[in-house]
Amino acid sequence: MKKKIILRRIFHRDAWRYAIIFDHDKNLTLLVRSINNVAWSQTNKCWYAGGDEKSLKQIMTVFREWAEIDISAIVSGDKEKPVSGPESRNTETTEDIVMPAPIPELKSAGIKKTISQSNNQRYSPVLFTISEPDGRLVIKFTGKYDKEWIKELNDFGRPYYDANRNEWLLKWTQLTVDSLSDYFSMRGVDVIVKKREVSGVLKELRDEQSTEVRNRILGEGAIESIDMVRRYLEEKRYSKRTNESYLAHLVLFFKYFHDKDPLDIKEEDVSGFIDDHIIRLGYSASYQNIIISAIKIYFSLCGSRRFNPDSVERPRRSRALPKVFSKEEVMKIFDATKNTKHKLMLWLIYSCGLRRSEVTNIKLTDLDTERGILHIREGKGNADRIVPVPQKVWEKISIYIKGYNPITYLFEGQKGGRYSVESVYSVFKQSLRRTGIRKDVGVHCLRHSYATHLHESGLDIRYIQELLGHKSSRTTEIYTHVSRRNLLAIRSPIEDMDIG
Repeated sequence: MKKKIILRRIFHRDAWRYAIIFDHDKNLTLLVRSINNVAWSQTNKCWYAGGDEKSLKQIMTVFREWAEIDISAIVSGDKEKPVSGPESRNTETTEDIVMPAPIPELKSAGIKKTISQSNNQRYSPVLFTISEPDGRLVIKFTGKYDKEWIKELNDFGRPYYDANRNEWLLKWTQLTVDSLSDYFSMRGVDVIVKKREVSGVLKELRDEQSTEVRNRILGEGAIESIDMVRRYLEEKRYSKRTNESYLAHLVLFFKYFHDKDPLDIKEEDVSGFIDDHIIRLGYSASYQNIIISAIKIYFSLCGSRRFNPDSVERPRRSRALPKVFSKEEVMKIFDATKNTKHKLMLWLIYSCGLRRSEVTNIKLTDLDTERGILHIREGKGNADRIVPVPQKVWEKISIYIKGYNPITYLFEGQKGGRYSVESVYSVFKQSLRRTGIRKDVGVHCLRHSYATHLHESGLDIRYIQELLGHKSSRTTEIYTHVSRRNLLAIRSPIEDMDIG
């Protein structure tokens, strides 16, 4: 059995380093000494090397064949503390947020310009570092700051202060970022917004370990189990995409336990799989949730007495508010789209609240011009629905059909057949780039904007739910949080004050 090594970021001797933590072992000690600029930290009771990408790559290369390398503290962001061995690895979290570890690459997501551009600016810039997959916002005051700012942070949740890094941590939502950016900008303070990305070396390690598991051979029991789940999914009429996703994750799960019959897998085995293959490699909560769904379906069907499907808990997931365009921004996107086909696709997505796959699935037979409606076939969850199409969009559809002569689908590729969803995304991004709108969003933002604008115009949330094809009204209610309808109706107390 391979020895275990934990990598962690620590701040030591005025710089960030990679700590190399393992129980005493002569062979591992010899290996660690071969790493460039490595040293022993008496304070942290561990070896450490440089904190750059080059050092990380060398560490991975040296130990890859000799030890199991745990990178979860780097990828998922465990709190850094002096550690003396793998068994004492810290997993402490607050109720709302996990302490993040800084990751080498930070890709700029844009800089908000301040109202004041004076050279005599009183305060230093504020740095926002966003980690969307983990739902974390790190706020750092880079120099002189006002203590009143900290009170403002408390209005957006319970911030946690990391004294080692001199940083404040909050749960991330786009609303929090936008609101705090406005707060600082209005005070003439520069706000620098960056996004945290996973290191290329860590991605390489994920790929390498996943490839090793995927190259294993499935046993007969696993093949029969996968076929059983496939039949169940087809009988229940799960969507094709869901079927493919669940089955692919089950194949990975069974290959991980390639030396076991599926019926012999126990609850502790599943827990070990989640810890070793998902948590340790820093995969997202969404990825973990899909795998758990597939596992639960299998064990609920096989009736194994060794495993209770209800014993596996799903990860807590943060739910960010949807990103929305203003009506003026939507018009800019349309104006920036010159191609007739491309413009009509974006018109339909926004004016009917469609998903990418739904707009590419439209067949000519789905257009009901007499009733002024569009049939959406097999939307999310295989649910059909009808949506009204505005008259000006019908006019565009008529012009488009005469010019392009589609055969089966409304939107077809150059060689015929259905237009790809990837191409729709590409069309949207090109148009967004031409407008100069600096929002990190996908084409789905047009659907969010449609729902929000409907709510702002006074449409009842129940009708919006029907138009969007949501099963639950709770899903639709999220648009009430980004709609300005109720906010605009609020009368400020200052309106009743006689002040000059």
